Amino acid sequence: MSSTTNHHQTLKNILAQRDWDAAQSLWLDLATQLSDQPDFLLVLVKEFADAGNVKLAAELAALVAPTLQAARKHHEWLFALKLQAQTNPSDKPFRADLLAAYQQIHAAEPRLPAILQVTELDRPGSNLPTAITKTDTLLALATGTYCQHKSWGFGRVKTFDTALNRIIVAFPHNPDHALQLAYAAESITPINHEHIEVRKISELDHLKQLASADPVALLRIVLLSFQRAATADQIQTALSPAVVTADQWKKWWDNAKKLAKRDKHIEIPARKTDRVVLRAAPVSQQDELLTAFRDAPSLIQKIKFIQQLFKGLDDIADPDLLLQEFHDGLTEAIRKLTAEKAPTRIEAALLLDEILNHQRAPTHEKSPLVAEILGNIRILPGPIDDLSAAVQKRAYAALKSSNPNLLLDNLNRLPAKALDEIADLLAQTASRVTQHIQNHTASLELLHWLCKNITAAKPPAWMESLSRHALLTALINAIEDSDTRSATKKVRDLLLTDETLITDLLAHSSTDAIRDFVRQLLVSTAFEELDRRSLMARIVKEFPFVQELLVSKTTKEQALVVSYASYEKRRAELDELVTKKIPQNSKEIGVARSYGDLRENFEFKAAKDMQKLLMRRRAELELMLTRATPTNFAEVSTDSVNIGTTVTVTDLATSQSQTYHILGAWDGEPTRNILSYPAALAQSLLNKKVGEEIIAAAETGTLRLRLDRIEKARPEILQAL
Repeated sequence: MSSTTNHHQTLKNILAQRDWDAAQSLWLDLATQLSDQPDFLLVLVKEFADAGNVKLAAELAALVAPTLQAARKHHEWLFALKLQAQTNPSDKPFRADLLAAYQQIHAAEPRLPAILQVTELDRPGSNLPTAITKTDTLLALATGTYCQHKSWGFGRVKTFDTALNRIIVAFPHNPDHALQLAYAAESITPINHEHIEVRKISELDHLKQLASADPVALLRIVLLSFQRAATADQIQTALSPAVVTADQWKKWWDNAKKLAKRDKHIEIPARKTDRVVLRAAPVSQQDELLTAFRDAPSLIQKIKFIQQLFKGLDDIADPDLLLQEFHDGLTEAIRKLTAEKAPTRIEAALLLDEILNHQRAPTHEKSPLVAEILGNIRILPGPIDDLSAAVQKRAYAALKSSNPNLLLDNLNRLPAKALDEIADLLAQTASRVTQHIQNHTASLELLHWLCKNITAAKPPAWMESLSRHALLTALINAIEDSDTRSATKKVRDLLLTDETLITDLLAHSSTDAIRDFVRQLLVSTAFEELDRRSLMARIVKEFPFVQELLVSKTTKEQALVVSYASYEKRRAELDELVTKKIPQNSKEIGVARSYGDLRENFEFKAAKDMQKLLMRRRAELELMLTRATPTNFAEVSTDSVNIGTTVTVTDLATSQSQTYHILGAWDGEPTRNILSYPAALAQSLLNKKVGEEIIAAAETGTLRLRLDRIEKARPEILQAL
């Protein structure tokens, strides 16, 4: 390796560390030692600019520029002046040098005066970096050259007219598109004859041959056309359909990527949206991956990187050493992360085992770090709940191996998917599960899991001892006791979507037990009316004898005649429930919940019990008011006994007279002889006429009465209701 190469590499290493003082000191030493090599010194100056220190590059370029001018290295001199111009110096001598350099290089270019006038490079006070960019653009746009516009696409310069200060470009949309030079300098990008768009015109057949014989070579041409980096979409647009047909593109691109991964100059990104890069110097795939892993700033990004790596592991020649490096680096990153980041630490620790399993000679050993991190968990699901579903599954599997007692101790807190993972351990907890069901303390997740599995084709043997009826009753109570409908959605959906679940759970129950359950379901607040009817239909189909409960209920739900006074009382009671008592109860539930563990919270249980009473009373009142027809009894007929009449009867056994007021269904008041019309005595009197004898049942036996008189209920009776 030559001394200049060594010096160059040393400077690049120092610049990579951004040690500007050391880099400048080295360059100045080399400028003294190699004063006869100004072009090499200029190459080193460019490294400063590439490293991001434009100001220092400009200062060093100013030191080497006079030597380059004296050596008549005009192109190098102009390059040094352009580096200086990045800081936009304002002195006139520098602008004069810049113009002189252009004139020396382009002495035979007749377009130069017109170009300099348009770009204002020769005007004092103009922005030098902008003027230089415009000048270079217009010089490159000679007749016959190619260019690109961001909206109009690829084109060819047909004419450069200095007299009219314009160029004519043949674009796909317009073969004679005229642009003023000032606009062209800002909006058009010159492209050389090696650009993919130019080569598609000049040598399309050769490109098609490359696509078939050497896809990587074709990919290099595209990447060089995009300044060494392009997205997959940009590559496809450049090549398809002109070079690779649309129907063959996916197959071609997959093969090209596979081959390019073996090329040390090409970087294929893990994400489709990232750019494919053509490197200036070769880098091995292993070194590239290892550098990317080490540069990942956070543990989460290291995890994502390794997960992406697994997808392309087959393309790596010798992955074991790389995997070991990742294993060690991930272990170190986990230990550095604080315990508060438990979910991320758990996911990373589980990834350690996966790394070992991906080795070509898997050890099937478990990383001790997994058990160590999971061992810090005391209450489940805890941090595991913050992981993705796939990682949760692996975490519970790891806990099952390392600490099964923790899982069993937290049985009533686990989600159903975790119970699936430890199903074979649950036989040890059969008595505890039974106790939770009997005490109505089982969680909704546990109840959901039990209902699904106890009715399976082959339920676990230990479930045979569980009472299915008790399980169903516990489930209904848990839904009623839940604070929100969203919390019970999963179990309600299970009951409603599984057509046979509710009848399967009732299959071994006694007739009386089924009747009791139906009564509970009919008044339960756990379900909307339509859902309740759907469940009842399934029960009636399987157990027809419960139909009698529905018939009784239907009979009772016939329309009722009630007084306005009693109707208003019940409506006022409903209004108080809805606007005062139920909201107050909700507040009490919220306060009680703040006290802690709901399973041992007396205040919460009491408030929830009151909630059930209030909600049931609300349902009763709403049903009653829906069925009721209020009246003032003004239009009542006295031809026979009707609702709203006052009757006088004589007991034929004692010859004593008695007056009764037969009023609405909610008006009964025996102490004042006011009978509600559904009462037994009132039913015996209804529709009878004066003079008729009536046989009526009484507590002391049968009464024989004679109807002596019928009149409208007196106003004072109605007003006192």
